[in-house]
Amino acid sequence: MQAPQPTPPIILPSPSSLNFPSLQSLPPMSPPATSQTSVQSADLQDLQHQVRVKTFEFQTLQREYNALLQNLERQKLKCATCEKKLEVSDMEINGLKEEKERLLAQVMSVEGQIEELQQARDEARRQLVANGAQYVQIMDMANRLQSQSAEAKRKWEIEKAELEQRIRLLEEAMVTGTQKPTSSAVAEQQSGITPSPSPFGSTHSMPTSISSQAETINVLRAEVSRLRSRTHVLESTVQNMRCESLSIQTAARQILESGGKMGDIAQDVVGGDG
Repeated sequence: MQAPQPTPPIILPSPSSLNFPSLQSLPPMSPPATSQTSVQSADLQDLQHQVRVKTFEFQTLQREYNALLQNLERQKLKCATCEKKLEVSDMEINGLKEEKERLLAQVMSVEGQIEELQQARDEARRQLVANGAQYVQIMDMANRLQSQSAEAKRKWEIEKAELEQRIRLLEEAMVTGTQKPTSSAVAEQQSGITPSPSPFGSTHSMPTSISSQAETINVLRAEVSRLRSRTHVLESTVQNMRCESLSIQTAARQILESGGKMGDIAQDVVGGDG
C-alpha cells in the first residue's frame, strides 16, 4: 500500500513584499489656498482612511497567513503520523500474510492427519471384525480341546487304573516268582486287560527251575518298565493338552481385549470426526 503524497505547501508572499503606500510617500503639504486646502484636506482624509483600511487588511492578511502557516505545520505533522501508520500497517499486513501462509500449511497438515485417522479407523474396524471371527474360531477350538481333554482325562483315568492293576499283579508275580492263576485271571477279567505275552503258559506248565524263575522275573520287570513309561507318556500328553487349552484361552482373551481396545480407538476417532 503506497502512502499518499503530501500536498505541496502553499507559499504565501511575505508582508514585506507587499507594496503599500506609506505616509512618507505622500506629497508634502503646503499651505494652499482656501479652496485648495479644503480639497487637499478631503483628499488627505480619504488617503488616511485608505491607509487605515489597507493597514487593517494587511494585519488581517498577516493573521490569516500565520494561521495558514500553523495549519500547514499541523497538516505536516498529520501527514508524518499517517506515513508512520501506513508503515506500521504495511508491517502488519506482511505479518498477516505470513500468518495466513502458516495457517494454510497447518490446515493442510491437519487434513492429512484427519485422512490418516480415517484410514486407521477403517483399518481398526476391519481388524475388529477379523478379530471377532478369529475369536469365535479360537473359542470353538478351545471348547473342543477342553471337551477332548475331559474325554482324554476320563480315558486316561480308566487306563491308568488298569495299568496300575496290571503293575500290581506283575509285582506280586515278581515277588512270588510264579503267577497266581486265580487272582490274576479274576483281576484281568474285571479290568478287561489282555495279559501280556509271557514265556509261561499256566501254573501247571511253569518250570520250577531257578533259571526259569529268573527269566520270568526279567520279563515281568521289562513289562513293569514299559507300563511305567506308558504312564509317564500319557501323563505328559494330558498335561500338554491342558497347557495348550490354557494357552488358547489366554490368546482368545488377549484377542478379545485387543478388539475392545481397537473398538474404543475407533469410537474415539469417530467421535473426534463428528
